[in-house]
Amino acid sequence: MALTVCMLLTGAAVLAAEAPAQTEAAPFTVRGMTFGMTLEQVIAAETAGRYELDNERTLGPVTFTKLEYEDVRENGVPCDVNYLFVNDLLVAAKINYDTDDIGFDQLKADLTRLYGESAGLDTAALGNGIYAVDDDGRSESKVEAWTSGDVMIVLEKDDDDLDVTYVDLAASYIK
Repeated sequence: MALTVCMLLTGAAVLAAEAPAQTEAAPFTVRGMTFGMTLEQVIAAETAGRYELDNERTLGPVTFTKLEYEDVRENGVPCDVNYLFVNDLLVAAKINYDTDDIGFDQLKADLTRLYGESAGLDTAALGNGIYAVDDDGRSESKVEAWTSGDVMIVLEKDDDDLDVTYVDLAASYIK
């Protein structure tokens, strides 16, 4: 019996040693960009072409550098894409659609398919990231939000625009 127990323990140890290591989930990407990339890395990786750079735009307590690409197509729909950086690191990305090209309900359905049901905008978790979503830090328009890992995805409709903003909740400026 002791021999059987030893064989079972040895077999279990061998199986544990041969078990594949758990891999981490792939990092969250927006148009192929991952949070924490530098401004230069995003410029080199973005395929949209011509861009404009708005250096050091302070919103609330946060100073962002905005990299903007106009007349881009995202999933076949025309839009503008803005990448926001704090201390030269990518912390948020905003895709701005015109309401003539796509509707709020369609974008909400697309995001729900990707991320599940909307949990509503949690401004406490978003912290200073609210300034990436809305310049004045007050989102008073029609808003839906999802969380995927350390990223909050915010759909906001105001006036003639629909914005989908991806905010890195792990970025140091948030709190």
